[in-house]
Amino acid sequence: MLLPERVKAAVFAGLIVLSAVGLILAAQTFRPQPPALTAGIPVSMQIEGAGWVITYSSNDTRNNTVHLFLLEAAHTLHFGLVWSNWSAPYSAVFIEGINGSINGEGGRWWVFWVNGTYGSTAADLTVLHGGEAILWRFTTPEGG
Repeated sequence: MLLPERVKAAVFAGLIVLSAVGLILAAQTFRPQPPALTAGIPVSMQIEGAGWVITYSSNDTRNNTVHLFLLEAAHTLHFGLVWSNWSAPYSAVFIEGINGSINGEGGRWWVFWVNGTYGSTAADLTVLHGGEAILWRFTTPEGG
């Protein structure tokens, strides 16, 4: 007995969807994870917004990515933080706003540096080992 074309098409579409879900889950599995900390680490951070500055430091944080440390600061100091989770192929967090300053306002965007080096990976993929100084700045992109 042959299956009708509609059933074949539905089965084929189902297989495509299952394959896509499988690929996304596999990509998430291989996404780098920060190493677990056995003890807290010292980290400091300065956030320079449009006419305001926030400073935060901890001598014993267990939040060992730039994003997690920013979340800790926002929770401790009670300022707003807006971010989005980007799915594959990026699989990263994108910071959209800090303390009411939202990306795109006046052509400015949130960017960060760790120990004076521009953050070339997403904040949740930038691992901290202790002793780092993080700078977030709401500024126009370089070359723009």
